[in-house]
Amino acid sequence: MRFDSALLNDLDPEWQAAQDRLLAAVPTELRPRVRTLLDDPRRGGRGLRDLLRVAALGRQLPGALPEELVSVYLTDDAAEPLHDCEKCGLPVPVRAGRRCGHEPTADRVYFPECPNCGGRTGRFAYWSGACPARAATAGVARVH
Repeated sequence: MRFDSALLNDLDPEWQAAQDRLLAAVPTELRPRVRTLLDDPRRGGRGLRDLLRVAALGRQLPGALPEELVSVYLTDDAAEPLHDCEKCGLPVPVRAGRRCGHEPTADRVYFPECPNCGGRTGRFAYWSGACPARAATAGVARVH
């Protein structure tokens, strides 16, 4: 059975808009490969689809994703956007390892510094920052 993203996109305009935003941010020379992986899960691209889900949930992505970031998703089928940047919030890939309950470990951290802005990256780095506005946006009450 072939996954038909065109059918899904016809059913959900918000998903299509998120996919369009993601593809527009991908470097031009990598777009055909990214589109192929988004359209057919049997070819890989789980991490790219996770990144698409993040975008579909309303997370802002930069206008241009760094080529080295997209390349990780194209070369490592186990890469998932489990870390983010403490400054700009960009989801960054790590190689997911074993899972303890539902929380995976990071077997390989590709970007200790954000390839977009140079900020530190880590699990929930953006959402655990000291900025009260970020905590309020996430619906988290900060305890002092």
